[in-house]
Amino acid sequence: MLKYRNEERKRPVEYSADGQTFHQIKQEYTVPVPVLPRDVDEIAVRVAAGLVLALTAVAVVWSTVSIGEELGGGVGYAAAVVFDVSWLVTLLLEWLARFDPVKRAFPRKAGWVLVAIAAGAIFWHGANDSMWALAVVGAAVSVVSKLLWLAVFKHIDKDLSPADRQWVAAETSAANAKLAVAGVRRQAAKAEARARLELLAAERTLHEVDALALGPVPAEVAEAVAEHDEHDAEPVDAEPVDGPVNSANSVRTSIEATPSIAELARRQLMAGAEPRDAVEEILRQVPDAKVESVAATVRRENKRIRRPYL
Repeated sequence: MLKYRNEERKRPVEYSADGQTFHQIKQEYTVPVPVLPRDVDEIAVRVAAGLVLALTAVAVVWSTVSIGEELGGGVGYAAAVVFDVSWLVTLLLEWLARFDPVKRAFPRKAGWVLVAIAAGAIFWHGANDSMWALAVVGAAVSVVSKLLWLAVFKHIDKDLSPADRQWVAAETSAANAKLAVAGVRRQAAKAEARARLELLAAERTLHEVDALALGPVPAEVAEAVAEHDEHDAEPVDAEPVDGPVNSANSVRTSIEATPSIAELARRQLMAGAEPRDAVEEILRQVPDAKVESVAATVRRENKRIRRPYL
């Protein structure tokens, strides 16, 4: 007979008062939900796994004490744990590879080898003390635990047909390919970012070297050069002709301004000249210019040209 349990839920409803509808409110209501019958098979598997886990704990303690005493106690107990923990790890790997028989075969074989080593160490401890019953029974504890785990795994193994195994392998391969591509792209992005940082550091170092080569410029000279450049940047209009202006006979002559120091500096730097050579060339073209003013202008223009890369 199917059983039900009452489940409380909420639903939005409109609330009205005095003939007016206000905001929606949440109204509670009860819904009967069918209760699934207990899965006896699943309960049995859980009970069996619990019992085997308890026996495995006994085996681990037994082997740890036996092998630890054989190794002299103290740190020997810590080393003894490795013997049983190692084959317990293979059990986890065997469980994770339950859908892949090829991958599952190696941890299963490795588990048997590790159990044999642990059982041999326990047997050796009993044989040294001439306690043959203890040696045999103690060694059998780990073997029995391994056999019980093998029986549990045999019951819950997910066997697939050859076609299904191929499909699972193809899906796994596609997912692994995406992970590989993502990892490669991440490494490439990190390398690209590192290369850009190296280039920026190199450009900044070159800029600082050029600035040191030109030497410090007084603040008064830098301000004077800036005002001089702003004045040179203003457009120069032709002087108006006296009298009425007629479109047919009027003449407006365009006055071509002499290149400023800033323009000369930009030309030299854009042509690939070093800052010091640019200063010398500008002084050759403009003999009346002051050395400090020209040096300050070249340094400022060099900074403006290199700034997009910094």
